[in-house]
Amino acid sequence: MIFAPSPIQEAQQRMTMRPSVWWNTTVLIVILYLYVTMVQYIRAAEISSTTGAMRAKQYYSGEKLSQYRTREDPDEELDIASVESEPHHQFVRNQEPKQEELSGAESTVQRNYRVPQYIRGGGGDAGVGGGGGEAPLDSEPAAAASIASGHAAENSYHPSYDGDSTAFSHGVQFSSDLIQDPGYQLEFKYHDYDKMTKFLRTTSSRYPNLTALYSIGKSVQGRDLWVMVVSASPYEHMIGKPDVKYVANMHGNEAVGRELMLHLIQYLVNSYNTDPYIKWLLDNTRIHILPSMNPDGFEVAREGQCDGGQGRYNARGFDLNRNFPDYFKQNNKRGQPETDAVKEWTSKIQFVLSGGLHGGALVASYPFDNTPNSMFQSYSSTPSLTPDDDVFKHLALTYSRNHPTMNQGLSCKPGTPSFNQGITNGAAWYPLTGGMQDFNYVWYGCMEVTLELSCCKYPPATELPKLWEENRLSLVKFLAEAHRGVHGFVMDEHGNPVEKASLKVKGRDVGFQTTKYGEFWRILLPGIYKLEVYADDYVPREVDFMVVDQHPTLLNVTLHPSKRLDNFYRPATGPHYYHHHPHASIAIGAKPNSDSGILSSITSGLNNLVSNIFG
Repeated sequence: MIFAPSPIQEAQQRMTMRPSVWWNTTVLIVILYLYVTMVQYIRAAEISSTTGAMRAKQYYSGEKLSQYRTREDPDEELDIASVESEPHHQFVRNQEPKQEELSGAESTVQRNYRVPQYIRGGGGDAGVGGGGGEAPLDSEPAAAASIASGHAAENSYHPSYDGDSTAFSHGVQFSSDLIQDPGYQLEFKYHDYDKMTKFLRTTSSRYPNLTALYSIGKSVQGRDLWVMVVSASPYEHMIGKPDVKYVANMHGNEAVGRELMLHLIQYLVNSYNTDPYIKWLLDNTRIHILPSMNPDGFEVAREGQCDGGQGRYNARGFDLNRNFPDYFKQNNKRGQPETDAVKEWTSKIQFVLSGGLHGGALVASYPFDNTPNSMFQSYSSTPSLTPDDDVFKHLALTYSRNHPTMNQGLSCKPGTPSFNQGITNGAAWYPLTGGMQDFNYVWYGCMEVTLELSCCKYPPATELPKLWEENRLSLVKFLAEAHRGVHGFVMDEHGNPVEKASLKVKGRDVGFQTTKYGEFWRILLPGIYKLEVYADDYVPREVDFMVVDQHPTLLNVTLHPSKRLDNFYRPATGPHYYHHHPHASIAIGAKPNSDSGILSSITSGLNNLVSNIFG
């Protein structure tokens, strides 16, 4: 006879089974954790081994190019001593390219970037289609004349600048607060979208020779994403001279950068005729300023709110600084109009240097923002360094050291981190996926630094004058760093520019490309380097050059066609491993494959599980 267990016996049996269930669950979690960790570390090892293999790869050239001459001489070695002792004014004179070397580009010069539409002033009442319509862009005859006359690579000596009234080495003194146009004023208060638009249009109308206004797209709610170019050549690309940019108000409630960009625009145009340093900067640089990447978020943010998320996201609730493609992890977030516009903009203009303006801390943060090994990234952070870590640290220090308090590295409030010298690696601070600065660097070789300008995200307007004075010098000096390192042209043997030639500084496995004019730029610190140059149907080249601190190095490279065999070009040796195309990746590792989405999902799930267990 079989007796049914009593209720007490059933309860005892259930209690004896619980430890077994918990044990099995725990074992399963541990196995999943070990599996994902092992896969991620294997991927990291592959990245490391690929880096070593690529650094070992060499292209045969047999020639060296001196960086302070424009004509190649295969029989001369790099003369370091003569470069270091070369008088500065003589260097500048000698570095101008000779007409016969560049005149061949005259027949192939093309427009580098046709923006949607330039807005010609018209004050605050001008419509998008009014005020004179579209201006001519990148005039081909003007560009060809510039490149042929040798102005393309001209980078004349610039005066020193420290932002004070006694700043100039020329012995001429100007007040930093001098307003050349008394009728052109900008109050220290926050400007909503309509008032910001009116100011930008008024500026374009008053300073047509120094500014150009265009929109790169619209926000979710239909507001224009205005960009103002400030330059001595606002409507035409200056051959051989870099484009740089500032992007502010990416998070709508971080409002300081938005207002500082408006004051920077005013400061630059007002100072052009009185400040030798500003004149040099605008004569040799095209500065693109996007005051508000998230105008919809700004409209709902509230002045005086130092923390919180009201207005941070766009109108669809997306964080725009988590919405870009990511090299380390697949970003599955749906693209937003604001980020799509910035991605297209960045793909069409080869920016050399960029600053992303934020708030809520006082620090200059540099790439990488993400890391390949971050299973429990919420609980521990380690640096994720780029191949150009020395340059990024220098750029971040340039900003922090010219700021009166950022360089002290003090924490904003108890319980928040402090930063040595006011700079930090992004991933060491906290890792994030889909950030804008990593996208700029990995996809297009543009060196971007995130600039956190104030402890309070949206401080009262009464603090704006102080914040402007604290950041003015840093904002100017940071942009000037685009003129550090190496720049030049890649041409064929007939002097025609080679477009989309891939370049890489040996040992720094993030590539970059030439423009339609054959131009290239790379920010580097003083030292001796080797440039690898590759283009389809051309023989690859390696060129030695040296960078000094006083001025950029001019380096012109001539490529020769590959030899034909039976009516076919002999294939170039080795793979084309440079990253610069919309779906490419940096050369330090293979492009993330399809299983990265599975890993990301498992990682996210385990992170959520750990959060639930440990709080």
